[in-house]
Amino acid sequence: MNLHEALDDIRQKIGESETTSYTRNGCRVSLAKIPQERVVLDVDIAFPVDRADTSQCDLVLFYVDARQACLVVVPMELKRGNVDASEVIAQLQGGMRLVERLLPTRVKTRCMPVLVHGRRFPTNQRREWLKISNVNFRGQKYPVNTTRCGYEGNLAKALNIK
Repeated sequence: MNLHEALDDIRQKIGESETTSYTRNGCRVSLAKIPQERVVLDVDIAFPVDRADTSQCDLVLFYVDARQACLVVVPMELKRGNVDASEVIAQLQGGMRLVERLLPTRVKTRCMPVLVHGRRFPTNQRREWLKISNVNFRGQKYPVNTTRCGYEGNLAKALNIK
Protein backbone atom coordinates (compact mmCIF):
# COMPACT_ATOMS: atom_id res chain seq x y z
CA MET A 1 0.00 0.00 0.00
CA ASN A 2 1.49 3.36 -0.97
CA LEU A 3 1.20 6.53 1.13
CA HIS A 4 -1.68 8.03 -0.86
CA GLU A 5 -3.65 4.78 -0.63
CA ALA A 6 -3.00 4.70 3.12
CA LEU A 7 -4.35 8.25 3.47
CA ASP A 8 -7.43 7.34 1.40
CA ASP A 9 -7.94 4.27 3.58
CA ILE A 10 -7.91 6.43 6.72
CA ARG A 11 -10.29 8.92 5.09
CA GLN A 12 -12.74 6.12 4.29
CA LYS A 13 -12.57 4.75 7.84
CA ILE A 14 -13.22 8.03 9.62
CA GLY A 15 -14.73 10.44 7.10
CA GLU A 16 -13.87 14.09 7.64
CA SER A 17 -15.09 17.65 7.34
CA GLU A 18 -13.35 20.17 5.12
CA THR A 19 -12.19 23.10 7.22
CA THR A 20 -9.04 25.15 7.58
CA SER A 21 -9.12 25.58 11.36
CA TYR A 22 -10.38 23.84 14.47
CA THR A 23 -11.31 25.34 17.83
CA ARG A 24 -11.64 23.74 21.28
CA ASN A 25 -12.52 25.77 24.36
CA GLY A 26 -11.39 29.01 22.72
CA CYS A 27 -8.07 27.65 21.39
CA ARG A 28 -7.80 27.65 17.59
CA VAL A 29 -5.36 25.69 15.44
CA SER A 30 -4.88 26.77 11.82
CA LEU A 31 -4.18 24.34 8.99
CA ALA A 32 -2.76 27.06 6.74
CA LYS A 33 0.39 25.89 4.91
CA ILE A 34 -0.35 22.25 5.77
CA PRO A 35 -0.31 20.01 2.66
CA GLN A 36 -3.72 19.84 0.99
CA GLU A 37 -3.61 16.07 0.78
CA ARG A 38 -4.54 15.48 4.39
CA VAL A 39 -7.09 13.95 6.69
CA VAL A 40 -8.11 15.44 10.02
CA LEU A 41 -9.61 13.16 12.65
CA ASP A 42 -11.75 14.98 15.21
CA VAL A 43 -11.27 12.43 17.98
CA ASP A 44 -14.12 13.71 20.15
CA ILE A 45 -16.60 13.18 17.30
CA ALA A 46 -15.18 9.93 15.90
CA PHE A 47 -14.58 8.27 19.29
CA PRO A 48 -16.93 9.88 21.83
CA VAL A 49 -16.10 8.80 25.37
CA ASP A 50 -16.60 10.03 28.89
CA ARG A 51 -13.52 12.23 29.48
CA ALA A 52 -13.40 11.06 33.10
CA ASP A 53 -12.78 7.47 31.96
CA THR A 54 -10.42 7.87 29.01
CA SER A 55 -7.72 10.30 27.98
CA GLN A 56 -7.61 11.13 24.29
CA CYS A 57 -6.30 14.04 22.29
CA ASP A 58 -8.55 16.51 20.49
CA LEU A 59 -7.43 16.08 16.87
CA VAL A 60 -5.15 13.96 14.72
CA LEU A 61 -3.82 15.20 11.40
CA PHE A 62 -2.52 12.79 8.75
CA TYR A 63 -0.63 13.97 5.68
CA VAL A 64 1.87 12.67 3.15
CA ASP A 65 5.42 14.01 3.36
CA ALA A 66 6.73 13.34 -0.14
CA ARG A 67 10.28 14.48 0.68
CA GLN A 68 10.62 12.00 3.55
CA ALA A 69 8.43 9.38 1.80
CA CYS A 70 6.27 8.81 4.86
CA LEU A 71 2.85 9.38 6.32
CA VAL A 72 3.00 12.02 9.05
CA VAL A 73 0.75 11.55 12.08
CA VAL A 74 0.14 14.67 14.20
CA PRO A 75 -1.84 14.11 17.42
CA MET A 76 -2.91 17.49 18.84
CA GLU A 77 -4.14 18.68 22.19
CA LEU A 78 -5.62 22.18 22.39
CA LYS A 79 -5.38 23.93 25.78
CA ARG A 80 -6.30 27.54 26.27
CA GLY A 81 -5.87 27.70 30.04
CA ASN A 82 -3.31 26.21 32.39
CA VAL A 83 -1.28 23.30 31.05
CA ASP A 84 -0.80 20.13 33.10
CA ALA A 85 2.06 18.31 31.35
CA SER A 86 1.16 14.83 32.60
CA GLU A 87 -2.46 15.27 31.48
CA VAL A 88 -1.39 16.48 28.02
CA ILE A 89 0.99 13.54 27.55
CA ALA A 90 -1.74 11.10 28.63
CA GLN A 91 -4.17 12.66 26.15
CA LEU A 92 -1.67 12.59 23.27
CA GLN A 93 -0.69 9.01 24.11
CA GLY A 94 -4.38 8.02 24.28
CA GLY A 95 -4.91 9.51 20.85
CA MET A 96 -2.00 7.50 19.49
CA ARG A 97 -3.57 4.28 20.78
CA LEU A 98 -6.66 5.10 18.71
CA VAL A 99 -4.53 5.97 15.68
CA GLU A 100 -2.60 2.71 15.90
CA ARG A 101 -5.79 0.87 14.94
CA LEU A 102 -6.34 3.07 11.88
CA LEU A 103 -2.87 2.90 10.33
CA PRO A 104 -1.70 0.15 8.03
CA THR A 105 1.35 -1.49 9.63
CA ARG A 106 3.50 -1.54 6.49
CA VAL A 107 3.33 2.19 5.85
CA LYS A 108 6.34 4.25 6.90
CA THR A 109 5.16 6.81 9.45
CA ARG A 110 6.53 9.67 11.48
CA CYS A 111 4.80 10.99 14.60
CA MET A 112 4.86 14.70 15.48
CA PRO A 113 2.75 15.35 18.61
CA VAL A 114 1.70 18.97 19.18
CA LEU A 115 0.38 20.94 22.12
CA VAL A 116 -1.49 24.07 21.02
CA HIS A 117 -1.61 26.30 24.08
CA GLY A 118 -2.78 29.70 25.26
CA ARG A 119 -0.80 32.35 27.04
CA ARG A 120 -0.55 30.55 30.39
CA PHE A 121 2.43 28.40 29.57
CA PRO A 122 5.54 30.28 30.72
CA THR A 123 8.67 29.88 28.58
CA ASN A 124 10.78 28.37 31.38
CA GLN A 125 8.06 25.82 32.20
CA ARG A 126 7.67 24.98 28.51
CA ARG A 127 11.44 24.38 28.09
CA GLU A 128 11.57 22.08 31.12
CA TRP A 129 8.41 20.30 30.02
CA LEU A 130 9.78 19.67 26.53
CA LYS A 131 12.88 17.97 27.92
CA ILE A 132 10.80 15.20 29.52
CA SER A 133 7.70 15.04 27.30
CA ASN A 134 7.59 12.24 24.78
CA VAL A 135 4.87 10.25 23.09
CA ASN A 136 5.49 6.59 22.27
CA PHE A 137 4.49 5.31 18.86
CA ARG A 138 5.54 2.07 17.19
CA GLY A 139 8.44 1.53 19.56
CA GLN A 140 9.91 5.03 19.30
CA LYS A 141 9.67 8.15 21.44
CA TYR A 142 8.69 11.44 19.84
CA PRO A 143 9.08 14.85 21.52
CA VAL A 144 6.06 17.13 21.80
CA ASN A 145 6.15 20.34 19.77
CA THR A 146 4.28 23.41 20.99
CA THR A 147 2.61 26.40 19.40
CA ARG A 148 0.27 29.17 20.54
CA CYS A 149 -3.47 29.24 19.94
CA GLY A 150 -5.17 31.50 17.52
CA TYR A 151 -2.87 32.68 14.76
CA GLU A 152 -2.75 31.77 11.09
CA GLY A 153 -0.16 29.09 10.36
CA ASN A 154 0.43 28.11 13.99
CA LEU A 155 0.44 24.37 13.26
CA ALA A 156 2.78 24.77 10.27
CA LYS A 157 5.18 26.64 12.53
CA ALA A 158 5.10 23.84 15.14
CA LEU A 159 5.76 21.26 12.41
CA ASN A 160 8.46 23.40 10.77
CA ILE A 161 6.60 23.53 7.43
CA LYS A 162 7.63 26.46 5.30
